[in-house]
Amino acid sequence: MWARQNLSAADIDYSIWERDKLMLHQMSCLNQSCTFVVDVYKFRYAFASSNFVDLLGYDSRKIATLERQGDYLESRIHPDDQQQLQTLQIRLSQFIYSLPPEQRNDYSNIYSYRVRNTRQQYVRVISRLQVLEKDSTGKAWLILGSMDIAPNQKDSDQVDCTVLNLKNGQTFSPTLLTNPRIHLTQRELEILQLIQKGLLSKEIAYNLRISIHTVHIHRQNLLHKLGVQNSIEAINAGLELGVLS
Repeated sequence: MWARQNLSAADIDYSIWERDKLMLHQMSCLNQSCTFVVDVYKFRYAFASSNFVDLLGYDSRKIATLERQGDYLESRIHPDDQQQLQTLQIRLSQFIYSLPPEQRNDYSNIYSYRVRNTRQQYVRVISRLQVLEKDSTGKAWLILGSMDIAPNQKDSDQVDCTVLNLKNGQTFSPTLLTNPRIHLTQRELEILQLIQKGLLSKEIAYNLRISIHTVHIHRQNLLHKLGVQNSIEAINAGLELGVLS
């Protein structure tokens, strides 16, 4: 999804990547996470830690030269999970690019799926993706990924996906992403959560330090986006979408 940005070489400083690469090598000695980096401008992997070899039994030569190995990491994913991942990534792309440009790099995408290990068995892993570096215009350039063996090795053919807002800690369930036409702003989400707690507009305005007029505008936008008539229906819609718990 990041590749849609049409990055320019004039906006990228590869000395930044050399610094980051040194840091990642040092970090891989301190923890067991399998770390990798994708260069969106070059549209290829730029780095993978040796932990892929130690933890999952990946080919050490291919990991050391991952930038020339194409889709080697993807080749270890269970074929049934691969299709689900592609579908989820399309939905994520629709979600991310419906947001204002200044908010598009604020999210971490977290997946749970199966990969083939050194014993040729499939194990469930947790994989996280987020922006590591941006170009001079603010577009995502280097994407940092990490992979760990999942604590819960449940017997399931379902790929799990969670989208985490790194600015405020909120998470979005896949049910929200299945309908990319409904996207609530951060303020609208805050107000919906306060409505769920039973606060009146005056109390919401006080808590968020905004005018009651602004609260009314956000409430009307909420009702319109969710296609509902009142606060009770808005809460139910929020629960169904997974933005309320």
